[in-house]
Amino acid sequence: MTIDDIERLERSIDQAVRLRCTDGEVIVARIDVVDRQGEEIVYELVSTSDASKYEKFDQQPAYLIHFAEIASVEPAES
Repeated sequence: MTIDDIERLERSIDQAVRLRCTDGEVIVARIDVVDRQGEEIVYELVSTSDASKYEKFDQQPAYLIHFAEIASVEPAES
């Protein structure tokens, strides 16, 4: 992930972005928190290419992902 990706995440708080992960998963996420110091983001899952990794909940939980796990950040398609 580049500095431009981090800045895109910071501009996208409360908005959806597409995260391409280093393991091949593609996540559409609504960004809640970007923590540069901790090198992580907190997000709400909108969709994923690997739903088997996530438990099903009545309410939408927040998830945490480290910068090192993100290959790139792209705008989410409308």
